[in-house]
Amino acid sequence: MAQDSTPDKVGQSETRSGEEVKDSEGKEAGRKDTGVDPETGRPTGTSTARDMTGVDPEDPITTTPDRTGG
Repeated sequence: MAQDSTPDKVGQSETRSGEEVKDSEGKEAGRKDTGVDPETGRPTGTSTARDMTGVDPEDPITTTPDRTGG
């Protein structure tokens, strides 16, 4: 008799989606909802200076961090 060799939970996500985290833990500081993308049906939003720096600065931050490694 052949035994099923497929491991348990194959193909099942073990992590929560961003929407699930938001629903259970609330919105992160510095994030603002702006609605839903009409093409994808996914939520859209913006980030404030609070989200970008991890501290509580005054908006707006007018420079963009150099993420090129140089």
